[in-house]
Amino acid sequence: MDLLRVFAPIVVPLLALVALLFWWKWRGERKDERAHADALAALADALGGQVVGAAGARAWTTDLLTPLRNQAEGVVNRVGTVRRARFETALDFQRGGWSVRVSESSIVKHGVTTTSSTIHEHRIEVATSPLPATKLCRRVRSGFQGRPLTPAQAGDVGPAGEPPITAVREQRDWLPVRLPEPASHEFTAFSTDPVAVSRAFTPQLARWLVDEAGLSPFQGPMPVLLTIEGGYAYATAAERIAPERLLTRVDLILSLLNRIGATPAHPPATV
Repeated sequence: MDLLRVFAPIVVPLLALVALLFWWKWRGERKDERAHADALAALADALGGQVVGAAGARAWTTDLLTPLRNQAEGVVNRVGTVRRARFETALDFQRGGWSVRVSESSIVKHGVTTTSSTIHEHRIEVATSPLPATKLCRRVRSGFQGRPLTPAQAGDVGPAGEPPITAVREQRDWLPVRLPEPASHEFTAFSTDPVAVSRAFTPQLARWLVDEAGLSPFQGPMPVLLTIEGGYAYATAAERIAPERLLTRVDLILSLLNRIGATPAHPPATV
């Protein structure tokens, strides 16, 4: 009892402070969630689309690529996971005759400086006519801190060299695509039908793509990796949906699909 009387004036305020900090964090997160939901609803309204809740937010291509795969797969990732990856919301709309779904997923993992941290990812999907399985990847010439990569690292094929699941299931060869300059300097591409893809990439398309893609692989409108397979073109980004930037990226993907001769899926994709 004596110890309790001695330490109570210190412990009680500390516990109150901890509780206040947790409440303040919870309150801020709730406020951010409301603002994000309002921004998505406003964008959906402007596009004549709809926001879908968690129950129906599953990406069309989930069977081809699970959410937050790089954060969720493997023993180390599983040990560090507090809450498994799940889809939280999705935005469905039509754009120039194309069916588009933008889904958002998250995973909660043990934090380094905090008890836990939430990692987000969003995925842009476009339903397309049948096309050869293809990956188009930006060449990365510097790291996240801006340090230049070595020539060997910069010339690496990147994630484009990993065959997508449809090519693996069908036991198709996964071969490099010859891209014309200047696209070959900025991009790598692989496909199950490299001849057809190379034929679609005319010099005019190559120049247009480089001009539109932007200088930064991580901040420009062109995704670092665009995958086409199974009747969809899709790309992911390691962040929440940013309504103010979303349409720039969607429109670039749609313009590329139009230029390579793809057509919208018919009937429009449904969940």
